Amino acid sequence: MMLNLQISALLLVTLGALFLMQALVTARFLLNDEYGHPRGWKILFGFIILFLFSYVGYGVMLTARPIETIDLVIAAVFFGGGLFVVMVVRMSVRTVQYVHHMRALERHHALHDSLTSLPNRRLMMERIDQAIVAAQSRQKPLAILILDLNRFKEVNDTLGHHCGDQLLMALSPRLLSAISATDVVARLGGDEFGFVLEDVSVDQVCNICKRILEVVDQPFVIDGHGVSIGGSVGIAMYPEHGDEPQLLMQHADVAMYEAKRHGQGYAVYEPEQDQYSLNRLRIVTSLRDRALFDQLALYYQPKISLQDGRVCGLEALLRWHHPTLREVYPDNFIPVAERAGVMRQITHWVLRNTVNQMEQWQNAGYPQHVAVNLSVRNLADETLPQEIRQILDDYSVAPSAITLEVTESSMMANPRLAQEILNKLNALGFLTSIDDFGSGYSSLAYLKKLPATEIKIDKSFVLNMTHDESDAVIVHSTIALAHNMGYRVVAEGVENAETLELLQVLGCDVVQGFYFSKAMPAEQVLAWVQAHNLNHLRYARAI
Repeated sequence: MMLNLQISALLLVTLGALFLMQALVTARFLLNDEYGHPRGWKILFGFIILFLFSYVGYGVMLTARPIETIDLVIAAVFFGGGLFVVMVVRMSVRTVQYVHHMRALERHHALHDSLTSLPNRRLMMERIDQAIVAAQSRQKPLAILILDLNRFKEVNDTLGHHCGDQLLMALSPRLLSAISATDVVARLGGDEFGFVLEDVSVDQVCNICKRILEVVDQPFVIDGHGVSIGGSVGIAMYPEHGDEPQLLMQHADVAMYEAKRHGQGYAVYEPEQDQYSLNRLRIVTSLRDRALFDQLALYYQPKISLQDGRVCGLEALLRWHHPTLREVYPDNFIPVAERAGVMRQITHWVLRNTVNQMEQWQNAGYPQHVAVNLSVRNLADETLPQEIRQILDDYSVAPSAITLEVTESSMMANPRLAQEILNKLNALGFLTSIDDFGSGYSSLAYLKKLPATEIKIDKSFVLNMTHDESDAVIVHSTIALAHNMGYRVVAEGVENAETLELLQVLGCDVVQGFYFSKAMPAEQVLAWVQAHNLNHLRYARAI
């Protein structure tokens, strides 16, 4: 009986000691907890060791004397104490691990975009800091890129923010595929992304930008809708363009707007671009000023028919006479106006004032056909046809006297909606012209589905066609194909007699450009038209 009691007591004490040893092993994790209280865990660790020595001492004592019933009770308490300690230590470890997990999750959320899971602006700034330190030690260059999507706002406005979110989620893996695994791409907010590229030259960065723009340009299918967007990338190099993260980001942003302003895809920062950045800030502020519409003016550039050499129409061109920026041209402020959300009001002003002027010429006995440009934002506005109809209701001008010019690239932002709006405008009697043809990615086969009557060959092909055989071939082929598909062809950018003669030979229908006249105020139009038409035969195409 005494032997059984001794064995039982020793077994309980031994198990309790084993529990304490397991608690010691587990407690080592707590000692390495960088976020906890190491001193407190060290005290706990010391108590466990002290308990362990007590267990061993009591076990030795049990083997040296006869066992009593009270010894079995004490041994059971030792067993329970060891079990309790190991359970407390394990629960403490699990709690600390949970805290670590929540802390890591919280940090991930704080440093990553919740929609795309890409790093956010804060983490990108940290990575730039780290990359600058590495670049200094290795004496290697570093590039900071900022990408802005060109037509993302139209996707949100026409298909809804849900589709916009889907597009951003679909774009993120594409951007990751365009860079190496060691580089960083982050979502800075909205439709803006940033890149950190290490150990790259300017030429290498430009090639990477081309890859980025290629994946951005590839069409997306969102909820069954084909969506095409573009992008503009700004590049800042360390150390040439700055040695601090914020300065590099700022210069990359300036370069991005320079790329957007010139439509060139990407641009490397240059110090003189900062003046354009300051001007852009002034433009954004002025676009929201109530005095804006008192500063706008419409000018008109003649369009000449090569069939008889007479003026066959005018193109209304917007000018902004800013009090401090002086003359601001549409190429400089229209993209900003689209992003600022005031393009709808500007288009409404242009249409109303154009139709008012057309009525004045009509009442004077000299009716004129006028072309008005629509922006990409207008082709995302389903209320546009009704608004134009309401403007015409206030005047006695026929819709067929107005041609609405839309760029090829603007229609590709959302082809389905663009075609729907153009069909409604065509049903109201308006004519449609496809501007800047050849600068986008669509084909004549696609454009044939649109209710257009003419195309305007992009002036980049016309300006040098007398010196560049490739441009001449493109213009010739475009004219032939367009005629076969029933389009009238307009060539803009005619600046000399040689270009005019070549267009006459190639069979172009209508031309416009500085060779005839720059855009002029409305009060000069009729006199110019009458003077030109007196000598119209010199511009007619030989039959």
